[in-house]
Amino acid sequence: MVTDKSDGACQLHNVQFYNLLPRAIVCSAFEPVQKKLALARDDGTIEIWNMANAPFLEKNIPGGEGISIEGLAWAGSRLFSVSLAGTLIEWDLGKIPCVKQSILVTGNAAWCVDVSKDERLLAVGTEGGYINVYRLDNEEVAYERILDKQEGRIVCCCFDWTGDFLVTGSADAVRVWDVRNGHAVHKMTTGRSNRNQETTVWAVLVMQDFTIVSADSRGKLVIYDGQMGTVLEQHVVSSADLLCLAQDVERNVIYVGGVEPTIRVFERMTTRHHSGDKRFVRSYTRRGHTHDIKTMTAHGRYLFSGGLDGSLIITAARPVTVDVLFPLLPSPASQVAPDCRLVLLKYVNYLEVWTLAPSNKPSQGGTKVLQIRSKNDEHIVCAAISPNGRWIIYSTEHTVRLLRYDYNRQDPVNSRLLRVRNTPEHLAVCYRADFTHDSTGLFLYDRTGEGTINFFSCAADDNEEWDHKQSIDAGRWLSEMVHLSAVSSCNQYLVCGDTASSIVVFERSAESKWKRSISLPRYKLPPTALAIQPGRTRLAVAFSDHKLFVYDFDQFSFVFSTYVKLSAAAYSIAGIAFDPRHESAMVLQNGSKILSLQYGPDIEEEMLQQEERSWNKRQRPMLNGSMNGSGEGSLTRYKLRTVRDAPRLVAIEWLGENELVATQANALSMVEHLPAAFRKKAYGKR
Repeated sequence: MVTDKSDGACQLHNVQFYNLLPRAIVCSAFEPVQKKLALARDDGTIEIWNMANAPFLEKNIPGGEGISIEGLAWAGSRLFSVSLAGTLIEWDLGKIPCVKQSILVTGNAAWCVDVSKDERLLAVGTEGGYINVYRLDNEEVAYERILDKQEGRIVCCCFDWTGDFLVTGSADAVRVWDVRNGHAVHKMTTGRSNRNQETTVWAVLVMQDFTIVSADSRGKLVIYDGQMGTVLEQHVVSSADLLCLAQDVERNVIYVGGVEPTIRVFERMTTRHHSGDKRFVRSYTRRGHTHDIKTMTAHGRYLFSGGLDGSLIITAARPVTVDVLFPLLPSPASQVAPDCRLVLLKYVNYLEVWTLAPSNKPSQGGTKVLQIRSKNDEHIVCAAISPNGRWIIYSTEHTVRLLRYDYNRQDPVNSRLLRVRNTPEHLAVCYRADFTHDSTGLFLYDRTGEGTINFFSCAADDNEEWDHKQSIDAGRWLSEMVHLSAVSSCNQYLVCGDTASSIVVFERSAESKWKRSISLPRYKLPPTALAIQPGRTRLAVAFSDHKLFVYDFDQFSFVFSTYVKLSAAAYSIAGIAFDPRHESAMVLQNGSKILSLQYGPDIEEEMLQQEERSWNKRQRPMLNGSMNGSGEGSLTRYKLRTVRDAPRLVAIEWLGENELVATQANALSMVEHLPAAFRKKAYGKR
């Protein structure tokens, strides 16, 4: 659908046929030092989110058919996972995330994993009732011992604060284990609501004073004395299963969630009716999910929760805030081919190509003209389409395909798709791909971890063969994985940004060789979006604390620098698109909002005059463009307005000079494949 254009405005293409399916979040773990959240989805994908400021997806480990991640745990900066395949995996989160080491555990499928607070021990609970304990020393995983076998599988486990005891949950029982001798110290039975149906303890946690908390399938929250092995309290929280627990250590608060999509909060406080003893009292609830809540983790006043609906929800109290991060695929998930008005949509294991509505027929919608499924339904790591729509490339972890698409605009049914087979040797699997704007050049970011960018060129003759021209050694200046890149409209510059806050500009020489031109001043936080202004040597970069600057890499100077004050401050700036009609204007993607930002000398003067009229010198606030010394002399004031609310916004991109394409995930497709949500019948209502 295309919106009608008014005077001085542009036409907006609302791409709402991006039918993403929900991907449930099954487990998560938070690393408090670097403030990183690791979460696993039901397709085996592991995502690493940076939560230091506005959250953004930093790294993504693709899953695959039959892969199931059941537990995650951090040991410092080391990430571990367990799966139903019976393996304990340590992940290398370097340049390219990959498996560092894999260990088969005793007891078949592994259901849970936990690391002691001092990060010296790791425990894995298995289907066969075995608890595998490993020692974490000198970046190694050394086998320590197996605790006594129990009957039935071990569903959950949690170390106490000393690391000497381990608490596990299983069918009908919560056990306390002495890790030093391998024996069970206490066994606390849960009881049953139905004598023929066992009670499953889905989650346990241990507080600093060795108080044990469990959540089970009866919908009960049970508090135990870990020293004596006795029940202290029982709270009926829900009529359905309770699946997960989290605790706020500083405020003595417990969060509990489950099949009923409501998070309930229990605070530990002194009561007059029990001789001054501290008891857990239900205080308030947090809402946001539509289906089962499967995992929660807390840090400070923030609670990160995920479940069957696939959304990562960040809630905080006092004041109460709810921020929803939808289960979108890593960017770029949508790309526009402006020369032929096509848009490429990336899914988990296939690609779709759609047409965009003509500018003179706003009511006419897009049409799907092509669908490409990956080999063996492998997860697609990256995909790209050339600006003229003739070339499509995608890569999985094991295969790469370059395709030629002869699109027939008059009769799309007769369009041809051919696989290019005589590809160069260097055209191998990659994690990112970029075409030049003239569709004759291709950059592939190698997955070997050496930081190499391979550049290919297409011959202009009738054969249209691709040749490998250069291997750019970008690893000399980019120490981490490149997660942002842009090619200038003149095809002479390539800009790359990595997760270690390095931003490098590569320039094409007269001999058609790419070499490093400059490295931009490094900021304290990684960038979340960047773009090159068409026809200029200006680069706009946004960071997770909403810092935004425009840098002229030909003049080596800052043109504009500020901290953008956003209404949706909990979301990072995920996309930047320079307005081709105005020299000092750009469009920003912030959460589910499309924003227009204007800057320049005239805006600077106008804003100064407004400040002088509104404030006297004593009341004048600090400038919002403070750079802490960097970007001195650049413009700092701006005008910001909301262009449109676009729920589940994926990407924004200009199509020509007067058309803006906004790709949104279809809200219906993300909920219609979910099972029915839990319903609780209210008294007197049907």
